[in-house]
Amino acid sequence: MSTGSGTARRGAVEGSPAAASRGSFPLTRAGRREESRRRVETIALTLFARHGFDDVTVEQVCAEAQIAPATFYRYFGSKEGVVFGYEQGFLAAASELGLPVDPDQPTVEQLRAVVQRCSRFLEEQREVLALRDDIVLANAALLQRTFAVQRRFEATLAAALAMHRQEAEPSTGTLLDAALCVVVLRVALRSWRSHSDSSLQVHAEDTYELLRTRLTGPPGG
Repeated sequence: MSTGSGTARRGAVEGSPAAASRGSFPLTRAGRREESRRRVETIALTLFARHGFDDVTVEQVCAEAQIAPATFYRYFGSKEGVVFGYEQGFLAAASELGLPVDPDQPTVEQLRAVVQRCSRFLEEQREVLALRDDIVLANAALLQRTFAVQRRFEATLAAALAMHRQEAEPSTGTLLDAALCVVVLRVALRSWRSHSDSSLQVHAEDTYELLRTRLTGPPGG
């Protein structure tokens, strides 16, 4: 995961019955605030990606979004808060993604399932993920903070796996499993960016199978 970015899961797909139902009712005050926050987030990320994080000011974002600086700071707290606003939802997802593992399955299948769930989660945020990648990869300070988020994601995933394996604390094997999942996702994301016409899930499966083959040899070999 070059940025390991992610946000809360998307809502109903546009055009679906759920989306149509949602559109037939006025948004609540909280809903309007969240819609506004997402709009400002997209504008800010687009400006950061286009011009560089350090070269865009809060005032420029506010002018583009037509909001007051006080509103920006209420939404995000800081410029960095726009880039890393995904962290809380990302870590919550890590806990959920590691929970459904069947501890009775072979480890190789447990990890395959986790990788596939993680890749689906990341693919749901494809557009915002690409923007954050462009921003973070061009800024050393943001990249270092991103690595710290990835480490927390890995630790949270390990804790979820340990819970299902009835371990009081993640064992060395469970820590290794979580680390392998993160490595596979990072390599798959890099491949996916080079071949964006295909699914991240396909790249994740191919990458995982390559790792399995390198460690154990081809099936039946």
